Amino acid sequence: MARVCMLVHEHYPRDFRVRREARVLLAAGMDVTVVSLREPGQNSKDNVDGAEVVRLPIQRHRGKPIPVYVAEYTAFASAAGAWLAAHQPFDVVHVHAPPDFLVLAGLLPKLRGARLVLDIHDLTPELYRSRFKRVGGVAAQVALKAAERVSCTLADRVITVTDVFKNLLVSRGVAADKILVLHNCPDPAVFKPRRKKKRDGFVVMHHGTLLHRYGVDVLVEAFKEVKIDGARLDVYGRGDWLPKLKQMVSDLALEERVTLHGETPQEQVAAALAQADLCVVPNRQEPFTDLLMPTKLLEALLMGCPVVASATRVVEETFKAGGVHLVEPDDPAALAEAIVHLASDEKARKNLAQAGKQQARRFDWKREQKKLLGLYEELGAYTLK
Repeated sequence: MARVCMLVHEHYPRDFRVRREARVLLAAGMDVTVVSLREPGQNSKDNVDGAEVVRLPIQRHRGKPIPVYVAEYTAFASAAGAWLAAHQPFDVVHVHAPPDFLVLAGLLPKLRGARLVLDIHDLTPELYRSRFKRVGGVAAQVALKAAERVSCTLADRVITVTDVFKNLLVSRGVAADKILVLHNCPDPAVFKPRRKKKRDGFVVMHHGTLLHRYGVDVLVEAFKEVKIDGARLDVYGRGDWLPKLKQMVSDLALEERVTLHGETPQEQVAAALAQADLCVVPNRQEPFTDLLMPTKLLEALLMGCPVVASATRVVEETFKAGGVHLVEPDDPAALAEAIVHLASDEKARKNLAQAGKQQARRFDWKREQKKLLGLYEELGAYTLK
């Protein structure tokens, strides 16, 4: 039985991509340990879905200056490397990035014979530019791209989430045949296609991490113009932008119509999607979000919930044949108009939901998990049945 250690600079099981992949490996009979961050009050050790979880005493510091991020990333990489050095040898060390240099924590196991996988969720140069704009200028981008390239070189295989990400990595010197694209897809064990009798009123929903680039404030501003009796907006998630959203809801006197639910288990999010009339994905348009295919969008489509989304580059290209009602990013008026239109036209919502479910079939987690197991077979850690 192959022994796999996953490293993730996030709280577990909050990182749903890591959890999906861990479940696949566990179902294939592998022994999985996940090393993650620890929140105050969390146990240092746990068991989730059959995986052993080791939580290191390091916390997230979202929204802080660059030196805080660097110190936090370095502390976690160092602690994870020390933990790996002191524990049983693993057959595969599967590192989830960012940060890319977290791969350094797996070098000693690699010298002992482990295979090293770098799983890039977000491209660090683009993510840095989104968070810190022009801080560091060209020098910062050169350094981050160099660190990315070296990290990919150290890994035996590289995984990333879209063909766009792969093409950028190749353009920056990473060998194409070293990269596997493993799309983010809804977990069908959680997001089971179903619709339930909805709650009273017209329910608009958004879920996911609450950050500036994801434009939830644009949605709140738009919702003040949705003058429909019984209409309400439910927002699920947490992040840097939550305090600002709370203030916006108060300033706009929307407390009776907008509910910020905070962090919510995936199972409850899925149940809410099953009752929602509309899901909105209002990402801002910037170089980073232009590269993204939001998993939350696919989750809503799979659940049969009609979706309104910003026409960012990858989203617009993916759904140019329909299935999602696209609006201009950063435009509260256009977003409000789309919500009001769909709220008043039940047939349009049903047609949109049906087309969306058809489009969502292109993103099949069962197919993606076979690709993941195929990679592990190439690494000598698994035999496909």
